[in-house]
Amino acid sequence: MAAVIMYDGEDIPLKDKKGGAFLKTELLVGEQAFVVFSEPTFKRKWDLLYEACSWCTVFQCREFVETWYEIYREEYVPVLVIATQDTHLVGLLAMALPRICVDEHGILRKPGRIVGAGQYDAEYQCWLSDEEHGEGFIKEALRKIVSNFRGCDIHFRYLPPTVPLAWARADAYWRSKLVIQPASRPLMVTGSPQFSKLLTKPEFKNKANRLRRLGKFCFEVVTQKSCFEEILPELVIQYDFRQGAMFNKNQFSENPLKTRFLLAIFEKNLLHVSVLKVDQKIMAAIVAVAGRGWVHLGGINTHAPYKARYYSPGFVHFIMLGKQLADSGGAVFDLTPGGDAYKERLATDHDLVYEMVLPGNAVSRAKRQVKKYLFNRLVRAGKRPMSVELALRKEAYVLKVKLRSVLSPSLAISKLLTKQTESVQIRPEMNRSDESQIKVQENDLKALLVYKPSKYDLSRWEFLESAMHRLEAGDTCYTWSSAGQLKACAWLIGSAVGSEVSAPAETPMLELIYCQPEAKALLPAFLSAVARRIQKENQAPVYVQSMCSGDLSR
Repeated sequence: MAAVIMYDGEDIPLKDKKGGAFLKTELLVGEQAFVVFSEPTFKRKWDLLYEACSWCTVFQCREFVETWYEIYREEYVPVLVIATQDTHLVGLLAMALPRICVDEHGILRKPGRIVGAGQYDAEYQCWLSDEEHGEGFIKEALRKIVSNFRGCDIHFRYLPPTVPLAWARADAYWRSKLVIQPASRPLMVTGSPQFSKLLTKPEFKNKANRLRRLGKFCFEVVTQKSCFEEILPELVIQYDFRQGAMFNKNQFSENPLKTRFLLAIFEKNLLHVSVLKVDQKIMAAIVAVAGRGWVHLGGINTHAPYKARYYSPGFVHFIMLGKQLADSGGAVFDLTPGGDAYKERLATDHDLVYEMVLPGNAVSRAKRQVKKYLFNRLVRAGKRPMSVELALRKEAYVLKVKLRSVLSPSLAISKLLTKQTESVQIRPEMNRSDESQIKVQENDLKALLVYKPSKYDLSRWEFLESAMHRLEAGDTCYTWSSAGQLKACAWLIGSAVGSEVSAPAETPMLELIYCQPEAKALLPAFLSAVARRIQKENQAPVYVQSMCSGDLSR
């Protein structure tokens, strides 16, 4: 019996374009999909279709999709469309809907956004099929989803360049429904004539030599799970610190499932993990999804921020990873869309990928069209759309934080009046009775990440952004954290930056930028402990300048 779908109020049987056997399409939601996934025969058919599909990426392979569905089972409901002809699987579209949008039977409770399986963990989202059924299958699959989930947007993050899209442009019906936005994708193609020039760049050689002078310098590819498990916590801290400073996001700390997912797909040989080390300390790392001869940037891309402006460990690591891929026969290092300046410095080639959205209603469609128009205007003006959007989002965030003080002026003025800006000499020999309660950390990203501002403190975004820039410039941070909270934070001002020759000893100056109200009683003990640590290397008196409330005279 041929499957039947609704198209503009008319029933249309799904027959292939050559007049052969009917195609049977099925929409499987939630537990229905999990039951199908457990069938060995279906697994084999999926694998065969994946191998036969000319345009898909590793993000559509069965191991990746099944693992993501299982790990995020409590957050997303599978929305799977499959097409069969006789006994052959000829089409598969794996999507997902937030679980809060459907009831226990998979019936839509409220409209939401249907996304490609993998959501942000999958850089590219598309359907599996062959050349014969590629266009017909996706049209039928979209109609099935629309008819069962009315009002929901259907969002494909990025479609690969070779995915069949002629139907979306030629068919008036789909042309009026879909919003398609092209995006430039930077690539490091190891076979390109431009690739060898990256290895001879003076900037790369200079930065690599600086890192070598720090100690034992090495580039490693991680292949053992035990090693990956050992280094992953540090990579997560580095990544969340940078993401928090740049985008006000904390992806791993807010969702531990991301760590579970990476470990799970590492076991399935879907990750390429590389690290750059100096004296066994991780200076940079990339955890990328790999398959079909491609390595896709996206999982974790991080580097240690300490004096990063001078050493540029991230830049060095990218080029060394490219060399390793070339030596091992890897064809393409996908730097992924976004317009980031560092990606353009590393790219040897570019192509186009496509964001595609099928809006669920007229309002959503209008918003998407406006966004597309603004995106194109910014690109033509030579501006990076993501940077403009981020700047606007940050301004709105900071304004919201500042308004809190304006709405309670008496408290804000009270805090301002208690700030001390004079410099006070710290006496390390004092406050030793409280020393047992203080544990000073130096340049500890984990301590900075647990900063929790009160209503009138610097916002977390601004705090982390400032910390990142100061660490990159070479300043030294001293913190005291306890019970998952930052108690106090001070910076050593005037640290030597970008110098490999010891500078003459100068009077050390600390800038106290934060003290938790509940920790003020032990603030002098914290500063004394910091001064003792500094004076181990510099015998000059240590002074502190307070940028927050607190009594420094004890």
